[in-house]
Amino acid sequence: MHIGDSTSLSLFEPTGVGGDDLTMDQRYRDVGVSNVYPDNDGARAIIEHLDSDANALEVAQGVRDNGYHDCWVLMVGTNDAANIAAGANVSAEERIRRMLDVIGGDPVLWVNAVTQRTEDAYRNASMLAWNDELDRVTADYPNVRVFDWYDIVQPQWFRNDGIHYTVEGSAQRAALTAQALVDNFPATPPQP
Repeated sequence: MHIGDSTSLSLFEPTGVGGDDLTMDQRYRDVGVSNVYPDNDGARAIIEHLDSDANALEVAQGVRDNGYHDCWVLMVGTNDAANIAAGANVSAEERIRRMLDVIGGDPVLWVNAVTQRTEDAYRNASMLAWNDELDRVTADYPNVRVFDWYDIVQPQWFRNDGIHYTVEGSAQRAALTAQALVDNFPATPPQP
């Protein structure tokens, strides 16, 4: 299950990554994932809504209510960090714990946040504060790994808005996330 915000949208589009074989779906399959369930939406946060769109917590709850018990990749946090910086009254810790409480003990790879902005609520300092809380809180959950995209991403992979990614950046994010998934949660062969 892949739950993401607008930074995930291009990962699942061939034009967003430079070809069918570079999409997030295909990258997941390349590392052994048999079924991919993406749910990405622009401006998605864990708590807040844009219009009537589901927030990440509602998506996770719906997936869980439908009986899903398997691996999760979370690419949310950018909007949460900005919302907190803008004065939202739900802390990063509460957001993270609520999300993980819904998911339960399933394996989770959570991709941390980064921007190139220096002004407004989306400034990179907001992302750093989010990432610090993400690392601190997820230390309490043995089933969760944080993928440190923050330290890998290159400045040239960002579009001019300083938040979203170029085709090259999206292709890199898809490939590196899929590799981080299998590195952190190697597939176990079925038992006879």
